[in-house]
Amino acid sequence: MVVELDVGYCDTRAEDLGWSLDLGPQPALAVRDLAGDGGLGIQLRLLGASHQVVVRAGPGRADPGPDLGPVCLETLACLPDQAGPVPAETLAELGRWRYTFTSHVGRHGPAEFLGLVGAIEREAHSGILGRYPGAPGAVTAVSLLSRGSDLRWSTWHTYPQQGAIVTTHSTLRMVGGHGERAGRARRGGRGG
Repeated sequence: MVVELDVGYCDTRAEDLGWSLDLGPQPALAVRDLAGDGGLGIQLRLLGASHQVVVRAGPGRADPGPDLGPVCLETLACLPDQAGPVPAETLAELGRWRYTFTSHVGRHGPAEFLGLVGAIEREAHSGILGRYPGAPGAVTAVSLLSRGSDLRWSTWHTYPQQGAIVTTHSTLRMVGGHGERAGRARRGGRGG
């Protein structure tokens, strides 16, 4: 799903992105709701400042309702309280779920950058991609790669003025046991 966003491009540098599992839902410019195996509800959200992925678990339905909090709420965005750089690697235990996250910042010349943006646009068919007006090559995309027992997604955040592309890969896997959302994250190396 491709969306022509109606707000100006507000991300300035790849280094301004911050990552969090602790923010609530932020105002979205575009949303795509998808269903995963086992009643998982997956919401891909494009923000004016980048993206959120919200995963909810429910008994055989995509959206269990507001009474159940999300299993996972990944935010990667340029927000005042979420300063970068984005971690290169992160592991978090979220109740009965294990979340892994990796990121990479690539820098490219103008022709290579635009070619890679074209490839990202083709990849985003299983998710959502937003194009920002007035900035050729400025996109944010989230692609759902797997809806099974290992829920996997990738994201891309492009910065035409730097020729930078931030690529992330996330996995959410049920590991058994009971308990509330732990919300503890162990961060690996720094992105960049």
